[in-house]
Amino acid sequence: MKILVVDDDPVILSLVPAILRQEGHYDICVAASGNAAMEILSFSNERFDVLILDIEMPEMNGIQLCENIRKISDYRRTPIIMLTAKSDSKSIESAFSAGANDYITKPFDVKAIGTRIQIAERMMRDSCKFFTVEALPGFLPEKFGSYDFDAADAVMIQGLEQHTDPFSLGNYLSQLARDRIDETSVFALRINAFDILHDEFSGRDALRVLAEVSRLISAVTSDKRLLDAYIGSGVFMCIATDDLVNVWLDVEDRIDTAFRQLKLIENAGLGDIFSITMGRPIRPNSSKTQRVRPTFDRALMQLDKRNKINLMAN
Repeated sequence: MKILVVDDDPVILSLVPAILRQEGHYDICVAASGNAAMEILSFSNERFDVLILDIEMPEMNGIQLCENIRKISDYRRTPIIMLTAKSDSKSIESAFSAGANDYITKPFDVKAIGTRIQIAERMMRDSCKFFTVEALPGFLPEKFGSYDFDAADAVMIQGLEQHTDPFSLGNYLSQLARDRIDETSVFALRINAFDILHDEFSGRDALRVLAEVSRLISAVTSDKRLLDAYIGSGVFMCIATDDLVNVWLDVEDRIDTAFRQLKLIENAGLGDIFSITMGRPIRPNSSKTQRVRPTFDRALMQLDKRNKINLMAN
């Protein structure tokens, strides 16, 4: 496994490779700045398998570096692990939005690095289809090729703010500090009849709908630190720092209203067929070892409850 470590602190640049060698990783390259890292990535004959980036660096910080790396075609899916101070939770969310897949807090437990590398090795990238979106809202350029995906596929649209892939969202939740659990809301949201929408629209337009829904979730909740991931079959899993427990019905209504008014939906005259359902937000499980899957399962159960209530009402 070929690993690149980027940090402006010479102590870290000596320590991390030493730890990695103890874990059996010997093909390690280091860079002392974002610009140096970009030069290495641009001219290296062999592609790196894992990138470890410090967030706090002068000139080009780790988040900017992560964004730039994701623009390189060979590195759109390469696992990126961030190094960050424990108190810097805001930057962690920004890093995930920029394309990071995991993080390690400093000062770090020596074993933590080996563990996160092992997780990076196991990343099931083939379980999620990746597409790229340019900065212009609602526009997916043809140069990025095919937009084919099945209705049940998990999809990540790279280039969207506050959006990540399902695996990375789970990593983020698993690493969440205990003192942040009580200020975190997890919820699932569904585009109803998405299988019909998927069949009705082209793959390109279906992706545009997913991109717009991701933007709506962040805009309506007004949570600049929210992260969402599309897990397939019209369902988004979301982690918000805002307390949405007492306002979630209003949030659902506002997202649903804005969704029906999307040009793609309005122009197709399908506002009466497609709608948005949101499950009641929950708190994550406190236990790190029993947090991700049980929490996501509970969020999906709340979404199913909401759907059943809506069916009974109709």
